[in-house]
Amino acid sequence: MREDQLPRGLGWVRLLRRPLVASGVDYRQFCLIVAAKFQLAARSTTGIGLTTKRRPGAKDHAIRNTFLINGLIGLVIAFLLIIPLPLLTQLSSFYTVLFMMFFLQMLSNYSSLILDPRDRRIFAVRGVPDRTINAARLAIVGDFLAVTLTALALPAVVLLGLQNTVFVALGVAVGAVLLALFAFVLSLFLYLAVLRYFDGERLKNSLNAVQIGLALLIMVGAQLPNLVGYEVLSQLDLSMPTRLLWWYFPAVPVWFAGPALLFNGVIAPVSLVLTGLALGSTGVLLWAYARHAGRFEQYLDKLEQSSDKRRTDSGWFRLWRRVLAANPEEATYFTLGWRMLGAERDYKLRVYPQLAYGLIFPFIMGAAFLRDMGLSHALPYLTYVSVGLAIGLPTAVMNLQFSHQPEAMAVFRTVPFPTHGLLLRGIVLAMTARLLYPAICLLTLILVPFAGVHALTAGLVSLVLCTFAALALGRTIVGSALPFSSEFTGGRGAQGGAVGCVTSGVAMVGLSAIVLGGGLLNTMWFDLILLIGFGLGTWLLWRSYPLGIHYDMTLTEHHTD
Repeated sequence: MREDQLPRGLGWVRLLRRPLVASGVDYRQFCLIVAAKFQLAARSTTGIGLTTKRRPGAKDHAIRNTFLINGLIGLVIAFLLIIPLPLLTQLSSFYTVLFMMFFLQMLSNYSSLILDPRDRRIFAVRGVPDRTINAARLAIVGDFLAVTLTALALPAVVLLGLQNTVFVALGVAVGAVLLALFAFVLSLFLYLAVLRYFDGERLKNSLNAVQIGLALLIMVGAQLPNLVGYEVLSQLDLSMPTRLLWWYFPAVPVWFAGPALLFNGVIAPVSLVLTGLALGSTGVLLWAYARHAGRFEQYLDKLEQSSDKRRTDSGWFRLWRRVLAANPEEATYFTLGWRMLGAERDYKLRVYPQLAYGLIFPFIMGAAFLRDMGLSHALPYLTYVSVGLAIGLPTAVMNLQFSHQPEAMAVFRTVPFPTHGLLLRGIVLAMTARLLYPAICLLTLILVPFAGVHALTAGLVSLVLCTFAALALGRTIVGSALPFSSEFTGGRGAQGGAVGCVTSGVAMVGLSAIVLGGGLLNTMWFDLILLIGFGLGTWLLWRSYPLGIHYDMTLTEHHTD
């Protein structure tokens, strides 16, 4: 492929020619693979030709929508920088948020692209070297990350430029690019280490455990001010003087403030050392990973290993299938959803951290409020803690669209499929029973000895509320596409993550009102009113599924950006 034949938006590939050739990458093969994968990743498709009723000729602007939604998040970050603080403090805060968001993106939304073992099976047999395959893989992920970086960082760059000078804005942009590269390669090394030392099912379970654990750690760390209390933070000196302090060395995001300080005319040890750390650490990571890039592709073959151990249905599954499935047909779809959720490791990675964060969110937000209370006064609020699980529901429901084998759902084009709504309802209810009900029941049992009957009624409120929210989101998010029929792509993943973030933020407001109202009133009458309201809404949504949802099962031509 000639460079002038690259798809629109891939012109940046030409800038990589010299370093790629120097590292042993076949540049012509690299361009071919990147062009093909970019078109597939940017394409809006269900993977099996099942489409929804869309206006003829309409295009799916997933990348554009991703940029706009992340741009809104970037505006919020920039708004926080309006607070008058020293430049180094502003830069450290900005880069800390950016680092956490980028690392989370690498651990969740883009993990399925990075850890896709199919590329080597397709290209290696055609003589493509492992280094070339790996470079093409990372180029696609890097392209989507560049869109995310631009949207998140641009508002802050403009604001800091207006507050200081254009040169500071340029330095902030350089630091953001270095930080993104650092987080990118650091996550690759983490994956490489796990792939190196584990095999088979242990490898898959270890990857999930590491990814989910780190994601939770970052989320909890972001809420440290709420956990330790603002009284403690008020005693800290946030001026961050422009002299070298010892704790700047372990504080990785602070390193990337160095270029902006240099561009601001601060020629001092602090700016020189921080810039050296930012450039040096990023350069060393890139050099070290380039030496092991080929091994990364070889280790990915381990993900194809599977266990022959037969799995049996649990009593929990049989209980909820009998309770929630209205007829044998829906019971079949309930079973399908349950087993798909157990097999989809990428789904667990994208969803479990969000659900866990929703569970600890009430504790985080109420830490300052509950810290001065005794246990007896705090219990009325704690009984509603499980409603926080609903915060992770937008992400959980949205990811029901994706599967690592979407072509398997093509069976519904040939088998009798009279009631489409029962399929979606069965899968949504299976998700709710598998992911949410165990945590709600466990927390309720823990609180019963302390709060008595009130813990039971509050737990029932949480259960009905989460069921209502799942069914409502299923109609609006998944109801337009056959579940598990789409292949996860970078553009759709980033767009879905941003939409889920915004939706979860809106949900936090309503859930906070329930927790505060229930804690202040401390009466079962409040629970009874909520049960009647959400119970009625759940029943109406439940009845609307069979006749309200219809999938277009015909093959149509897909359009790309």
